[in-house]
Amino acid sequence: MARLENELRTYAAELAEHVPGGYTVEAYYEFLRGQYDATVRHHGEEVVAQMSDETILKVLKSQVRELIQLKRIGKLMAKRDRI
Repeated sequence: MARLENELRTYAAELAEHVPGGYTVEAYYEFLRGQYDATVRHHGEEVVAQMSDETILKVLKSQVRELIQLKRIGKLMAKRDRI
């Protein structure tokens, strides 16, 4: 899990740099952690535990990429406490 957290922080830094909206690295990290927690709730801890860190990161990046393309990332960032 430590490796996944490092990867999520790195990805959060990339998002803060490249995605308009003025959100901080920490805000994006909280958002990504929320997405991860939602994945665990949806699929279950056992299923997610069987996934590699790379697979989990790939799934989260895919979700975020889709949100950016649909221009929904800003709206969800504003509501990230609900995710």
